Amino acid sequence: MSKQEINIVIIGAGNVATHLGKALVQGNNKIIQVYNRTLEKAHLLGELLSCPFTDQVSLIDATADLYLVAVSDRAIAEVATQIAFLNQHEKLVVHTSGSTPSKVLEGQFQRFGVFYPLQSFSLDQAVDFLKIPICLYASKKEDKILLQKLALSISHQVYEMDDEQRNALHVAAVFVNNFSNHLYYLMDELLREEGLPFSLLHPLIEATAQKLKTHSPAQAQTGPALRGDLPTIERHLAFLSQKEPALLSELYIMMTESIHPALLKEKNK
Repeated sequence: MSKQEINIVIIGAGNVATHLGKALVQGNNKIIQVYNRTLEKAHLLGELLSCPFTDQVSLIDATADLYLVAVSDRAIAEVATQIAFLNQHEKLVVHTSGSTPSKVLEGQFQRFGVFYPLQSFSLDQAVDFLKIPICLYASKKEDKILLQKLALSISHQVYEMDDEQRNALHVAAVFVNNFSNHLYYLMDELLREEGLPFSLLHPLIEATAQKLKTHSPAQAQTGPALRGDLPTIERHLAFLSQKEPALLSELYIMMTESIHPALLKEKNK
């Protein structure tokens, strides 16, 4: 099966569906329909991808080779039940979630899998899909081959992994993306109180990200905790003890102890 012969129906019209749909079209794949429970969103994505659209489950095209379920994690099981009729046509149905097990589809479909792009998507921010890892799983060997071909049409990084591996990857992604961004938010608030712009940290953030392309996280680690610099740590904690939320001091201690487990324990003996 060539890339051009893969006909796809996208289920969903949010951030993932939009970015993935655009990338698939650019990769010379054919989107034959968009389904979304909200007609306006289905219409917008259908027009963007130049394909038919619907908000009626009964009108979902049953002739596609692949059905991409790109909805929120909590909605996957419900959507799978709604489109279970596709199993009568022996269709391949995959979801795009990082943390949801593939088995959420197993009860409804004989052919099922996962097509997970490892990235955080925003509608107003362009992404280069060639650099985005695509994580694959398929219940059948022939479907794995199809998903690999599809993934390689849009990305240079394609990985096969099971549910447990993908969940571990998603946990790691939450730490390095969601949690780190929350730390940025907390520091933005702290600096605002001192009349300083968060943009002062941009070069440091960018340099750290660049360093991680050539060094392991262990090699890239710096700072007072690594050096065992107790005077600096004590000054930091004295400053944070006067700040809200109180959680800042707790986070600082927790991270310091994680980097240098013996440091504060020795101090407190």
